[in-house]
Amino acid sequence: MKRRFIIGGLLAILATLALAGCGSSNKPTEVTVSLTDYGIDSSVTTFKVGQPYHFVVTNNGAVEHELMVVQPIDPSSGMDMEAMDAMAIGHIEAADLQSGDTATLDLTFDQAYPAGTLEFSCHLEGHYEQGMHEDIVVEP
Repeated sequence: MKRRFIIGGLLAILATLALAGCGSSNKPTEVTVSLTDYGIDSSVTTFKVGQPYHFVVTNNGAVEHELMVVQPIDPSSGMDMEAMDAMAIGHIEAADLQSGDTATLDLTFDQAYPAGTLEFSCHLEGHYEQGMHEDIVVEP
């Protein structure tokens, strides 16, 4: 009888630990992003659907920048900033990313995006053309 109690107790403890572990996967993953004149460097470029992310974005450049999480947009398409903003999955405005500023963005991807279909980018005039974009992938 004592053996059953010990085994039952151990199983209960293991079940509790397993359930506690399941909840921890919803804790946001912190991602650091550095913006420079004219580049984007992210500590993570492959993401998981349903996992929350906390982006800490620092403008290490001398001029203002923005950060968009968006499908690639050809700068010569003539699309205005308002339309680009509407397409963005996530966005930090240039007003929040002046030289030396740090801003944050919380984002959970709700679908997969294969390579080449989503990127970090800055679409202020001329910035994208100078290389301010980085491909990202979102896996199921």
